[in-house]
Amino acid sequence: MRRDAWFGLLFVVAFAGCTESPQPLSGVSTFHVRVTSVNGGKLPTSDAPLPANKGDVEETWDFEIEARSPFGEPISMDGMARLTVEPGVVVNVTGDGATGRNIALVNGKAKGTATLTAMYGNARLWVEDLGYVPVALSEKPGCSDGKDDDGDGLIDFPADPGCAFADDDNEEAGTFAAGVSQPIPYSLPRLNDIQGNGSTTPYPYEAVEIETHGALPVVVTRVASDGFYVTDLSQQSTGYNHIFAFNFSTPVGMRVCDKVTYLSGTVVEFFGFTEISFPSFKLEHLEKPEDCVLMPMPTILDATMIADPKTMEMHESSLVRVEGFRIGSHFGPKTVVNLKPDEEHSNCDLNGDGQVDFENAMEGQCSDNCASDVECTEWTSYSARGNYKVYSGTTQIQIQTGSAAEFDPVGHKGEVLEKVTGTLRNFSGGSLNWTIEARCPDDLLCQTQGCAEKDFPHTQACIRIRTNDDPDQGSN
Repeated sequence: MRRDAWFGLLFVVAFAGCTESPQPLSGVSTFHVRVTSVNGGKLPTSDAPLPANKGDVEETWDFEIEARSPFGEPISMDGMARLTVEPGVVVNVTGDGATGRNIALVNGKAKGTATLTAMYGNARLWVEDLGYVPVALSEKPGCSDGKDDDGDGLIDFPADPGCAFADDDNEEAGTFAAGVSQPIPYSLPRLNDIQGNGSTTPYPYEAVEIETHGALPVVVTRVASDGFYVTDLSQQSTGYNHIFAFNFSTPVGMRVCDKVTYLSGTVVEFFGFTEISFPSFKLEHLEKPEDCVLMPMPTILDATMIADPKTMEMHESSLVRVEGFRIGSHFGPKTVVNLKPDEEHSNCDLNGDGQVDFENAMEGQCSDNCASDVECTEWTSYSARGNYKVYSGTTQIQIQTGSAAEFDPVGHKGEVLEKVTGTLRNFSGGSLNWTIEARCPDDLLCQTQGCAEKDFPHTQACIRIRTNDDPDQGSN
């Protein structure tokens, strides 16, 4: 026999001697989950979805669960299963053997009712075997008894990964078998759903696709160095229909008055400012500036509106305007003397360390004095963010005009600005939480260098020609 044939035979024999017959698959592998009714009635359809749930109402889904083997056959199993909904929140579960958000399976089956909230899009009920055996508060669970009950060298929650929670009575892990129901159709949330008709979003840290199709489009109102602002024109009568998308940089090729046909991202509250982070989007470009006819009209803010937090929240991230506001005259880089700001001295960094420290009693008092003075803009804050104070009577608000690079606010302190237009931004720190950020020189109307030469209509202001060579020209 040839030598290479001998080697081949030896390899086959050796390999055969090292193999073992696989163990047959057994035990629970998955769960068959079925939602049988929603809110006590028929299931919604994709053609007639339920409204997006903003977390302000609770709904009920009746469900059935059946444990299945690796071959898809019904299997007997006694144990607890954990219920979640994605997207959304399970409030509680009711039914035989239910406790909290869990339900007991007997002979592999369970049925009950889940109370849920904050669902949108195609929501699904998830069921998972975590090995979780919850006990009453009056009892001491195995995962909180100070003992290594399963002999793995790890004691209790959270050190022992077999403990799902502190009230778990079993330190051994579950099978982690899981199952998911059919989709239950809800509408995608619109911008006012994301804003929540209040100061906080009902979808914190959720990755959300936003509904952009309606009788009127979602349009870009501002392109900034770190993202963009949009308004849903279909919701003009509802308010809360604007949002900022934090893109980390200027979106390439985007222009004011472009239509947004797709928008998704993670919803967050950044110091009280609702925004979308890591946005994905698609645009329908505005080819000619003169074709822009669907820009929202800036809302003129008066003293009553500025003093009402709810009204200001309604207009967060929208285009707004103030008229006839004066730049405070106590606005200068020198350090405040005797805690009294004046024309040259509004810097409350008294020890020169580059910041105003409120644990330093003198600096804190200086800052408070400046905040209560309608004429005063604290210099450290201005140098850090470019915001400065304007006022009319006793009404104060901050503006940011860095986009009008030739306008020097310090050089024109004490002067009246005819009109300032921009997007409204919220920041929860300090006494003045709202800032109007001008988009370009068109938004600043006054009789001095760096301002607009005329009062541009809202369908023309800050709308630039699209170029091929520099996709960001005119917007960064």
